[in-house]
Amino acid sequence: MRLLKAWGPPLRIARRTARRSVGRTLLVAALIGLPVAAATWLGVVNQSSSPSGEVLARQLMGTADARVEVSQYGAFAAGTRMPSVNEGGTPAPAKGAEKPVRDPATFDVQKVLPAGSKAARLLMETGTAEVRGPKANNSVVVMAGDGQSPLTKGMFRQISGRMPATPTEVAVSPAFAERLELLSDGKLKPDATMTTTDGKQYTVVGLAMTLRAPDQMTAFAIPGSPLAKVTPGTSATYLVDLPDSVDPSALFTKLNAQGIILMPRVNVVDPPPTQYGGGQDAGAKAVMVLVIGFGVLEIVLLAGTAFAVGARRQTRELGLVLAAGGTPSDIRRIVLTQGVLAGAIGALSGVAIALGVALAGRPLWERLLSGLIPEWQIPWKQLAVIAAIGLLAGLAAAIVPALSAGRQSPMAALAGRFMTSPSNTRLKRPAVVLLAFGIGAAVLGSSLIAKAFAEAKRAPVEYGYSTTTVTPTGPIALVLLGITSVIAALVWMLPTLVAKAGLLARALPLSARLALRDASRHRHRTGPATAAIMMAVAATAAASFAVANAFAAESEKYIPTARDGVGVIAFAADGTDQVRWVPGIADRIAAVLPADHVYEIASVDARPKPGQRTDYLPPSLYLAEPNETQVYGGVSMYAVDPSYLRQFGDVGRQAADALQAGKVVTWKSTFAPNGTAQLSLGVGNKVYRHPAVVIPGLPKIKWLQESGLISREAAAKYGNLHVIEAQFDLRRDPTKDELAAVAGIVGHEDMLTIEHGYQAPVGIATAAILGVAAVVTLLGVAISVALSAAEGRADLATLAAVGAPPRRRRNLAAAQAWVLGQLGCLLGVGVGALYGYTAHAAFGSPHFMIPWRDIAGIVIIIPLFAGALAWLATRSRLPMVRRLE
Repeated sequence: MRLLKAWGPPLRIARRTARRSVGRTLLVAALIGLPVAAATWLGVVNQSSSPSGEVLARQLMGTADARVEVSQYGAFAAGTRMPSVNEGGTPAPAKGAEKPVRDPATFDVQKVLPAGSKAARLLMETGTAEVRGPKANNSVVVMAGDGQSPLTKGMFRQISGRMPATPTEVAVSPAFAERLELLSDGKLKPDATMTTTDGKQYTVVGLAMTLRAPDQMTAFAIPGSPLAKVTPGTSATYLVDLPDSVDPSALFTKLNAQGIILMPRVNVVDPPPTQYGGGQDAGAKAVMVLVIGFGVLEIVLLAGTAFAVGARRQTRELGLVLAAGGTPSDIRRIVLTQGVLAGAIGALSGVAIALGVALAGRPLWERLLSGLIPEWQIPWKQLAVIAAIGLLAGLAAAIVPALSAGRQSPMAALAGRFMTSPSNTRLKRPAVVLLAFGIGAAVLGSSLIAKAFAEAKRAPVEYGYSTTTVTPTGPIALVLLGITSVIAALVWMLPTLVAKAGLLARALPLSARLALRDASRHRHRTGPATAAIMMAVAATAAASFAVANAFAAESEKYIPTARDGVGVIAFAADGTDQVRWVPGIADRIAAVLPADHVYEIASVDARPKPGQRTDYLPPSLYLAEPNETQVYGGVSMYAVDPSYLRQFGDVGRQAADALQAGKVVTWKSTFAPNGTAQLSLGVGNKVYRHPAVVIPGLPKIKWLQESGLISREAAAKYGNLHVIEAQFDLRRDPTKDELAAVAGIVGHEDMLTIEHGYQAPVGIATAAILGVAAVVTLLGVAISVALSAAEGRADLATLAAVGAPPRRRRNLAAAQAWVLGQLGCLLGVGVGALYGYTAHAAFGSPHFMIPWRDIAGIVIIIPLFAGALAWLATRSRLPMVRRLE
């Protein structure tokens, strides 16, 4: 007779077991809930920081019914597509209407709108302004628009005060107010003012910030303010409130015929499909599915191992069920019900906790994202899918323990004996073949990716942009297939690998020998736990390899502006708002810095002709291609003192001697055939011949890489010297006071840069990678050690009975933790190296970079830390238990 004919009794048993073993239930729920919480938090924060629908409409057009863009043209072509949030822009004018007919900045848009409409200028960036600060001038981004209009509500965040209403009023961002020292106890001073470098003063009436860049130095003004530098002929954009009876499609057609574009609110809230199709790239979807699949597999492996703890602890209880007439299917149903219950607790708790953390930590997330969250958007459908995946993961994690529990005989279960795996340690041939195939596919795919990117680099470049884009879909798919095959093969092989590792036990001390033999005997639990550790470490190791190779690629491309430790200030051309060079300014700067020498690098500019504007920068001297009568190609010429070049070893001394001899120095032999170079001051100007010398291997300095060099004395006969840069040979990095003194001289802050080569944030990246690897490794190790302790109580009691000291249990737990962590970390690093090899090809790293420090931390420190933690967390003494045979 069947004891259990429905799911009611298993649910009651699962509920009773959960209450009796709260710690174990919470552990399994946490294993499921943590990734669910992470996915929930990511979904909520990502959706809210990148809003859609009505929230996006408020961000882009406030409370308006539409946005209207007035162009300078009289009409657009009939049939122009109505713009939306995904597609738009100013179309080309209609045939015959190419000439401007209006100034959009002064056009009265009310004349073309239906009666009863209201309009307000959209808050838009109009340029930058130079503002006097307490110590130096500062650049500020100017946003101009009708900030006081109700139509702009929701487009920015008002902190205090109000938005400007007159041309002499401004509101500023808190970051800019702090820079100008306009705040007192975090509040705006009553008499706060802002003065531009041209002497105009503005009253600061409020604090506000943009949603996309809250930390930006921003000033808000009205369209008529002198700060709002509108380029003549550019379009003007308005927010409009339309009467309810207006048909947006009909109005769009009417305005389109007048050179005005209308985008209704509905095209932002619910945008129509684009004419170019749409949808996410299939490759991106495949990667997403792969990542989710690996994440679920890792949950199943870890939680499944934890479920085995409960199944082993319940062995006698399940034996009683069998003795009372229950069947193996009843036993499986009981364990599966526990999986469903734990999955439900973990999934629901994970979603609830993530929502609370996301909502409570809003200021922190805004700082991390460098943007404001205008309104919370909860993707309920996405969260339901995430919770369902967590619930199914809990059920899947209980399948293997349920099957194992169902195979127990009633007598063995009542006696508390556990099944052990057979002693066969032969590797399965299909798993070995799958592993070899995966490694080969990953290496081949990476080679094809490297080849594709190498060909792309050789493609022609026009106007600074490559004419070829690379998306090696086939090789990427091959790499993903290969790495997936490797992981599947290792998960398949891991119980056997654990058994083979047990063969090494006789060469180890007693505790390690017992740990290895225990892992080999119970590889049904150590295999999945080690596989979970391997997958987690593979992800962190892959990130480490990717970061190292990305940094190597960036370092290879990086060209310094000067020697290491040298301070550099760049001087702009006349007519700009940046630092201008004046005679003696470099010496004045050097006097306040710990500088031994100062060197000035200059371009050679044509002398202005009589009556020519002095703020116009004439053409600079160029090193021309050979045999040209007019310059159409070449490189810039720079005048420099020979003493500057003598700092760069033998090559620098050769170049300095050549400059002192009055010659031009170039690195390319084709520019100086037969020892003569051709110089010109631009297209159509005369070409001069000058003695030259070719010195390959000039120093790797940015302005030296593709330029010709000439002495200041030789350059004087071709034009005027215009200093573009000063370099200061520093004894040490300047202090804050010295930097403030420099800012006072040049009139701007942060203009002095110190060259220290390529600076990669390796420390932060390493800490993050090791932290993630440590957490997941310790989690997997803790589960397996707890299971081992549950299964090995009788063995430990026997050891104590025959004279083993109390510390033996601690040593055994530590050895078990170290063995599992070491094996999982080693295999994980191997899998991560495959990802890293692909990253090396994709990032264009000069060679395959191995992050030895990160790998050493993962392979050595983390397993040892896991062992030490297990030693500290394990009690030395164990109450005696009865052995049943």
